[in-house]
Amino acid sequence: MKTALTQNEIATLSTVLLSNLDEVVFFSKLSGFIQNLTKEHKVMCFEALSDGSTRLIAINGEALSTAKLLNKGQGLSGYVTRMKRAYYSNSVKRDPIASTGIREEEIEAELCLPIIVDGTVIGTINVQSLKKDRQFGEVDMIAINDVLKQLQNSIRNMHLYLMAKNLNRELQSRIEAKEKELSQRVGIQVSHHFEDHSQMIGLSKNFLEVVHTGKKIATQDFPILLEGSHGVGKKILAKKIHAWSGRKGGCVVASCSALNEVQLDREIFGSKGLLVQANGGTLIVDDIGSMTSNIQTKLLRSLVSGEMITVDTEQKISLNVRIIAITKVPLQGLVDAGTFKEDLFYRLNTMALKVPALKERQEDIKVMAEYFLNHDKKEAKVLTSGAIEKLTGYFWPGNAHELKNIMERTYILTDGQYIEAAHLPEFAQEVKVEVVPAPVKYVEFTLFDLEKKHIIDTLGYLSGNKTRAAKALGITVKTLYNKLHSYGLIEAREQ
Repeated sequence: MKTALTQNEIATLSTVLLSNLDEVVFFSKLSGFIQNLTKEHKVMCFEALSDGSTRLIAINGEALSTAKLLNKGQGLSGYVTRMKRAYYSNSVKRDPIASTGIREEEIEAELCLPIIVDGTVIGTINVQSLKKDRQFGEVDMIAINDVLKQLQNSIRNMHLYLMAKNLNRELQSRIEAKEKELSQRVGIQVSHHFEDHSQMIGLSKNFLEVVHTGKKIATQDFPILLEGSHGVGKKILAKKIHAWSGRKGGCVVASCSALNEVQLDREIFGSKGLLVQANGGTLIVDDIGSMTSNIQTKLLRSLVSGEMITVDTEQKISLNVRIIAITKVPLQGLVDAGTFKEDLFYRLNTMALKVPALKERQEDIKVMAEYFLNHDKKEAKVLTSGAIEKLTGYFWPGNAHELKNIMERTYILTDGQYIEAAHLPEFAQEVKVEVVPAPVKYVEFTLFDLEKKHIIDTLGYLSGNKTRAAKALGITVKTLYNKLHSYGLIEAREQ
């Protein structure tokens, strides 16, 4: 066996392995290099899988079109993966361990070494010889192990990549299992890939139930209201509902808080506005709670009549638009305050979904953090247990947006491949305000005065809307006017 390799040859191999984050390329290049080193008949590379099985990926520098799988413990690759140490057999035909492996009948001797990093075997190198007098031994193992030692950075990088890839595979499997369980419960059929979640990632029950409900109602034409705090993924879910709906028209977004009333009016109701662009499709109304009363009235009219008059050309246009409204402020509160039209709220509230905040689905923080950390990255990094504990202990007021930004920042600023708790920023602690009820001070009130105060407070809370105040008080509007007149708050002619 050739034992003297130049540093340039190994350095070149290391560069190639580091620049190609693909297990097929990695094991192919490695098997070709070792075959050139040993000059033996065949050098095979197996990948060690998480369940203890191994799969043959490459032979003599060439990738197999179809990988060959060996069950857990089968062949020399399975034995070496389990034992984490090299093994050689100079009489493979009589060796019970070697007999279950992959080899030609003419093979006489075989050497198998683990590709190991940080105590984990990611694969094996199997060197097979046709020579009857070939005696593998310590010298052969030392020569190949010397190469592997000098390739530790490349091997560690591949280990991290495989960990991230296996994590995604495991997440997809677990998500599909959860979806199947939920679909059986709600009576719908679900079939989609992990990537369909885009940046809406999670395994928690309340997360998956929202996603399933969104998919179940997507094919219906009634409006949808999505509520939830900033950064929880409402807009992503809205776009997915459109995609699931099968609507042929476009999906456009109206950002209510970014424009004044005149601009928003033209943006939505212009002859080339968003309602026209969304005809046959979906209009996502973002931050609908900031929409002015006039625009609310026009939107309600369009929803009820199925048509609109363009603001610039005064043309009447028939509409077939699905409205998905998004708000981070509960609309019921705005209705109660008199700043949002009750009729429009009831129209939008036909189907309301509350997208849970990250602190309400803490079991998803680890999954999301690992996804955001390594998504679209060539070199995977790993969160230590300390880092995960620090992440899950934070209350995430910015939700997924905040987590995504922090993980991307941490990836850039961390030189090593392991993310420790110290690499993460110092998080502010959630301030929990304990409300101590003030002692009740007795004030002498007649029933007349108490009733008067309550009616005045109710009117104040409802911005003077007497119809709604009467409804809240459980009396008729006429009775309310009579009482206000008796308090001297209105003239008799106002009745």
